Amino acid sequence: WGRLYNIHTENENEEYLRRMAMAVEYFHIRESDYDLMDQLVELETQIHQKGGLSVFEIHSFIRYGRVYAAVEYDEVLGCVYFMRDFDNPGKAFLYGILIKPGETSKRLAETLLLSAFSDLKDSGIRMVEVTVHPSNHKAIRIYRDMLDFHIINLGDDEDPADEDFLELRKTL
Repeated sequence: WGRLYNIHTENENEEYLRRMAMAVEYFHIRESDYDLMDQLVELETQIHQKGGLSVFEIHSFIRYGRVYAAVEYDEVLGCVYFMRDFDNPGKAFLYGILIKPGETSKRLAETLLLSAFSDLKDSGIRMVEVTVHPSNHKAIRIYRDMLDFHIINLGDDEDPADEDFLELRKTL
């Protein structure tokens, strides 16, 4: 497994999140990580039932994008999928994040993303973008308040509720 050892802490919030996840290890998943891939398929099915990513799609993300997992005692607790922007090789798109039911209270999403951002930065990625539905207040709060994303598709006087989706960006 491609272990991610360095979590770069830039503020107290990131340091707190790092301490909260001490028993959890973070991995950049490789094609040879068959057990982790199988667990990702199970997690997709558990969360999305029939609408989750298939083994083929997960394999494609692993091969042509980046997939990171939070693992505790060989059990996948969550994962995040990234794609590189072909028009801007220094930018990645955060396609999706899944956290196992029952693990969300541990702020696992934040620590997994911080770990992934560190590895992406080391790989030459300088910014990450994500789209979020305006009604997903929890995700918007996490991205903006805890992970320092900024909404890029709204003017100062525009109401987020009027948009089909919000585009958020973080500079790494």
